[in-house]
Amino acid sequence: MIRRIAALLSAALLLFSAAALGEEDVEIEEIVENVLLDDEGQEIPLTPEPEGSSASGGEFIPSRGSSYAPRPGENNYWTLPMDITDEAAVWEMLMQPITVVDTGKKNSEKAQTYLYREPDENSLKIGVVTCESQGVRVLETLDSGWSLVECYSSSFHDTKVEAWNLLVSGYIPTDYLKQVEPNPEMGIVVDKLTQRLYIFQEGKLLTSLLCSTGLTMWNGSKYQPYNETRSGEFLLMSKVGTLISDRLYCDMAIRFNSGDMMHEVPHVKNADGTKNYSSTEFKLGTKCSHGCIRVQRNKTPEGVNMSWIWNQLKSGSRVKFVIWEDWQGRQINIPDADTPLYYNPDKGQYYHRSSFCYMAKAVTFQPFSYGELEQEPFSKLKNCPYCTPPQREAEIQAVNEAYAEGGDHDELLTSLRQGYYEYLQNN
Repeated sequence: MIRRIAALLSAALLLFSAAALGEEDVEIEEIVENVLLDDEGQEIPLTPEPEGSSASGGEFIPSRGSSYAPRPGENNYWTLPMDITDEAAVWEMLMQPITVVDTGKKNSEKAQTYLYREPDENSLKIGVVTCESQGVRVLETLDSGWSLVECYSSSFHDTKVEAWNLLVSGYIPTDYLKQVEPNPEMGIVVDKLTQRLYIFQEGKLLTSLLCSTGLTMWNGSKYQPYNETRSGEFLLMSKVGTLISDRLYCDMAIRFNSGDMMHEVPHVKNADGTKNYSSTEFKLGTKCSHGCIRVQRNKTPEGVNMSWIWNQLKSGSRVKFVIWEDWQGRQINIPDADTPLYYNPDKGQYYHRSSFCYMAKAVTFQPFSYGELEQEPFSKLKNCPYCTPPQREAEIQAVNEAYAEGGDHDELLTSLRQGYYEYLQNN
């Protein structure tokens, strides 16, 4: 029933984001001013180059490794290849009904229940699913009042079933299952491989944003495998607002999986009350949270950022929010050599994906091609942290090497799952 999945890209980044019902405290180092100027001479934060603009889908589907092959005509999150360039197929998936768990309790979006090895509550608990928001794939409905379902286990730090983001199949009472129609106007995809958040509206990809998902890290006494952001199909639930932990503030938090939320990249308060992002923002586009998904505050050329998302949504709007797993073997596409890029020839420091960018609204950019990126005068340009153009070819190739077929890009998380396998074997 349990199938091995690939873990997350290991990066030695210790930072903040939510764990269970809020964000965990971490020690904050002294803030050091890093002053960088944009193409209009204004100060901006430094952001690393993001992953490539699209990822190869192929046969990498969210239910990869499942014992249950897609049924004829089954077309949903679990069976769709993870290819962001197929806009029509992704939009169709985002508009499909989602089957969630409803135990009958009111306001249970933070509550969880178990999947069982057999159709019996006295059998072994093999997985955890969050009520109201987490989608499951229904595999079989029995006359006994039980259903066999599949999902990524939403195991948090206090769970009794330590199936850290593993794809599991187990039984749940059929009466707990209900179908929900998602919001027909918008849907969101988060890809752990590219560390991008993709927003779809009216059947089209509107824009992509830098984001950061969870990273297994050391808390001073042990590693925390529950930091792994759980993949799967979800509904955006309540608008929580600002999460505060120690000196860190996470504005515009929206719950999607019990304690996991999507929110703006965290900041600290300066002495004068202004926001300081210098200790967190430069890590966007890499895995560094405790499970929540951090989203960029800089506006893309389409005028979209976390604030835009917050303003678009209302609590109860039921926008579908899906997270693609970074399966080992997936690869990021290298852009075509003739892909257009843009720069400011008047001492500009950045390259851009659009002829307009909020980094330098008054500047008229000049075009060049991705194939020229390693040539002068473009070779020294940095990746724009607003419009997030594709990484350089060498950087994409480095990620693809880490995710090459047959490897294990996060042996740490793999080793931390061994206790769960022993638990299954011994019971």
